[in-house]
Amino acid sequence: MNPTKEDFSRFLVGQGSFDWAVTMNLMKRHPKYQTYITSEIFEKTGRHYLSLVNKRLFKRQYRYGYIKLNSIFCMEYGEQKRPHLHFAIGSPPQINKDSVLTELYRSYKLMDWVKGEVHITPYHSQGWIDYILKTGFDNIALH
Repeated sequence: MNPTKEDFSRFLVGQGSFDWAVTMNLMKRHPKYQTYITSEIFEKTGRHYLSLVNKRLFKRQYRYGYIKLNSIFCMEYGEQKRPHLHFAIGSPPQINKDSVLTELYRSYKLMDWVKGEVHITPYHSQGWIDYILKTGFDNIALH
C-alpha cells in the first residue's frame, strides 16, 4: 500500500510543534562561481541555513547534539518559478520566540545563494505543511 498525501501530512505534523513558516528565494545561478543551482545545492543551502540558526542560538549545545530547532523544509523549482525553499521551524519552549525570529533574519543575511527578502510569518496551522507537500514528499527534507 502506497502512502497518500494525507499520510505524509500526518507524519510531518507529528514531527513536533512549529512556530515559524519561512520562505526564501534562491538564485538560479551563483554570481561568483558561475554555477547553476542543483538539487544537491538546494538541500545543502537549506541545511546550512538551519545549521547557522542553530549554532547562533544554542552554540555548544547544538554542536554536541543536545538541542536544535525542530524543522522541515521543502525545495521548490520550476521552469516559470524562481527556486525557493519553504521551512516549518519550531523551537523548544524555554527559548524566547523573539530571539529565534532575530536569528532567522540574521542567518538569512549570511547566505550566499539567496535573492531578495526572506518571508517569515508565525506558523498557524497544518495548512502550511499541506502547502509544503504540494510538490510531493520527494522534495521534503527533515533536519
